[in-house]
Amino acid sequence: MKYIACFGDSLVQGFPFGNKYSWIAACEENKKLKMLNYGLCGDCCDDIFYRLRQSQLPDYVRYILFLGGANDIISACPYNYTLNMFDKLYKYCEEKNLKLCIVLPLISSDAFLNERLEQLKSDLSKKFTKKVLLLDLQPAIGLDAKTRKDAYLDGVHPKASTYKAMGELARPILEEWTKE
Repeated sequence: MKYIACFGDSLVQGFPFGNKYSWIAACEENKKLKMLNYGLCGDCCDDIFYRLRQSQLPDYVRYILFLGGANDIISACPYNYTLNMFDKLYKYCEEKNLKLCIVLPLISSDAFLNERLEQLKSDLSKKFTKKVLLLDLQPAIGLDAKTRKDAYLDGVHPKASTYKAMGELARPILEEWTKE
């Protein structure tokens, strides 16, 4: 079994349903992966990265999944500060010989927020393509505005059925990624 330590914000935690109903939990359904959920609502990238550095991960954990950025934008963190946190994350994982997966920002149903999320998604893609696994879960949520609106409870947090679809999309990608 492969273990993936999943660090992130409410979208990793599975808000408002909790860890057992998150997309992270849906990835475990076939028992080939064990997803360790370190998601915490409201965290920005620096909080998430700090929690990763402070965690005492077991030696058998060699895979890190990181999802963050939306709270940075909502909290008006300086954009370059957020990008710098991803650089620090990448360097940290390299130093610790950990394989990294960055989950690309999810486009919401809020036009103002989406403009910034799309920029972050683009910049992360340019910066980390061919360096880490970039996981895009947007197809599970939807690409057009109406589908996105229907997929979210509040414009940002997915419905339970959407979390399940996200996990089903991610599972085979993560299984392939963890093959040695």
